[in-house]
Amino acid sequence: MNITSAGIGSGLDLESLITAFVTAESVPTEIRLQKKEDRLTSELSGLGTFKSALSSFQSVADKLKSVEDFNEQVIDIGNDDISVTTNGFASNGAFEINVLQLAEATRIQTPDFASSATTVGTGTLTFGAGADSFDVAIDAADDLSTIRDKINAQSGNFGVTASLVNSDSGTYLSYTSNTTGTANELSVTTADAALDNLATNATTTRNAKDAIIEIDGVGNTVTSSTNEFKNTIEDVTIVVNKVSAAGAATLDISQNTEIATDLVNEFVTSFNALSDSMDALASPKFGKLAFDSDLRSMKGQLNDILTNSVASMAGGDIKSLNDIGVGFNKFGKLEISAVGIGTLDSGVETLAKRVDNNLDELGQLFASPDGIVSQLTALIENYNDSDGTLTKRQTDLSEDLSGIPDEYEDLETRLRDYEDTLRKRFSFLDSTVAGYNATASFLTAALQPISKD
Repeated sequence: MNITSAGIGSGLDLESLITAFVTAESVPTEIRLQKKEDRLTSELSGLGTFKSALSSFQSVADKLKSVEDFNEQVIDIGNDDISVTTNGFASNGAFEINVLQLAEATRIQTPDFASSATTVGTGTLTFGAGADSFDVAIDAADDLSTIRDKINAQSGNFGVTASLVNSDSGTYLSYTSNTTGTANELSVTTADAALDNLATNATTTRNAKDAIIEIDGVGNTVTSSTNEFKNTIEDVTIVVNKVSAAGAATLDISQNTEIATDLVNEFVTSFNALSDSMDALASPKFGKLAFDSDLRSMKGQLNDILTNSVASMAGGDIKSLNDIGVGFNKFGKLEISAVGIGTLDSGVETLAKRVDNNLDELGQLFASPDGIVSQLTALIENYNDSDGTLTKRQTDLSEDLSGIPDEYEDLETRLRDYEDTLRKRFSFLDSTVAGYNATASFLTAALQPISKD
């Protein structure tokens, strides 16, 4: 604002008048900008809450996106002779597993040499195990250290480690294979006599062996080239750790029926939390997104997904949430009813039966390619992704909000110009009135002697 004193000449309170005019000019725009800022801030806050609620629901839905998530089996092993895992679909049962032999790989030892600096001659070593083999070319200048390094670095090496051992009797090369099983016995051969002590004259100190286990009694033996037995018991992987010394290990497999029930209950609870959040945002009186079209659209699409059948499940016993005891109540919330209607099972009873008898189908309802989780994920990503509807709205609103200071600055500039205009106009009034006042004072002074006579 200009620093002047309007009205000093006329004696009129022109400063108050100018202030009143400027205030009258500024107030409507300031109110409009404040309301705009409040609206944008409120809407941005509402969108943030909406997106956060969707993300929270998505994180729970993700727990049901794989069929395996519904299949958790309880495995009890009597001792540490074996380790066991399942794919979640193994049949329940009890088994006696006796570990008779562990799988081993071959180890070969050369005769002693004077030292690691010893050279042996020229030729080719051939290493073989099962269907695998590789050659190593040895030069006359290669000492034992170089030969070791050549073997270990050979590009075709299928898993043979060469080591130098310095013993009391001399230095020798040790070849250790990492390929177990009798069919993978390691051999080292050469056609060059100079290399015989690296191959032909070497001694096998440990032969390759298969792992052997016995299941449920004598005679039921199974062999494996490794220490892993996969699908010997269908859908079960057994890894043997040591030979049984204190009798067979007892393996019990049972289904954890609680995990599927817990997942479905958590899904229901999470959806209802999302629904409550959307209802609060949509409240006509207090909602930050009252009458918002995106909010209404999302609610409708969510309800459709959770009500309709999954197309790929058309031929099964489970096609929709209703078939596992989950449905909408009169308040628009999902529930697993504890009360049946007439002779019909309650939602709790229906879910329990599906978990016991149709667990795979229950998992497919959520986790199949066109299942509930896939549909929900696609819907939420359409709103929440970097190019989603809600994200774009946030960007636009943030840009509008960031422009408000510029609007205030424009207002300030306009008010300065307006004040300058007022001062110019009132300056003429001030000088005119000041002139009249001066004339009046002169006449008053001039007429005083006449009045005294």
